[in-house]
Amino acid sequence: MGKKGPVRIVSAWKGKYSYERMKRDLKRLAERYPGLLKLNTIGKTADGRAVFCMRMGNPKAETRILLQAGMHGREWLNTLFFMKMMEEGCVCCRTGHYQGRTYRELFQKTCFYILPMVNPDGVQISQFGVSGIRKKELRERLERMESGGWRRWKSNARGVDLNRNYSTGFGAKWAEGRKPGREEYPGCAPASEEETKALMRLVAMLEPDGVVNYHETGQLIYYAGENIVSETLHQLTGYPLCREKGPANGNFGDWLEIHKIPWCTVETCRGRAPVFRWQFPGLWRKNRSLLPALSAAFLQKGQKRA
Repeated sequence: MGKKGPVRIVSAWKGKYSYERMKRDLKRLAERYPGLLKLNTIGKTADGRAVFCMRMGNPKAETRILLQAGMHGREWLNTLFFMKMMEEGCVCCRTGHYQGRTYRELFQKTCFYILPMVNPDGVQISQFGVSGIRKKELRERLERMESGGWRRWKSNARGVDLNRNYSTGFGAKWAEGRKPGREEYPGCAPASEEETKALMRLVAMLEPDGVVNYHETGQLIYYAGENIVSETLHQLTGYPLCREKGPANGNFGDWLEIHKIPWCTVETCRGRAPVFRWQFPGLWRKNRSLLPALSAAFLQKGQKRA
């Protein structure tokens, strides 16, 4: 093991961060930190891949926060960030401090539910094209779609944009004429996709105190109403706040808003997704303290109420 501790599981990885690599790293992290992490599966995709959720912190804590990334296939760099962030949090739990509080105390007061890749089929398509899909019928259906290039694939394996598949604003006029595989195609009905259903079930079960959605790109934070989540992320990252003003369009944030759950959507990096790996250090520098920052903010809020 040596004086510097065990070799990191996630940080040394280079190249495309794939579903298979993520799955292996998730299992290794859960095995190395059994007192802090618990790996669960909340659903399966059309191509049979698991949608993983890592529980991190005290499962009996009053504060529950949900974090999700990788809802769009081409946005897998945020998955790598989530993975490295979880490992960093576990390492810091030994002796780390944040704003005068130990990481151990913060994770005792908060339980995080972290989904690093909501759309693993979409990531497979973005990284490997149609050959990344195992089921013949799905591959044949994908080949008939107008992809615009597999690298920039945004949807799941059924051609649905998961961030337009929620009931709030579903079926609006802007979606008329959209076809499977094209950006913002909402699906045939609200919550038609297994990934959407899995996330909705998780929210219903947890009743989280806050939800943070990670997307690319733009380096800004979308929100609907001022809340502790959006303000904490703004202070942490320096990304400007951008209030959503248009009508609901079936996205996850719209759905959270009608359920009165504080949320924000963080858009990382610059340019067009998928972004190049050289942007990762900047993403990491601005966002690396996400977990302790959220925990400290909710803890402070609770103390003010007491």
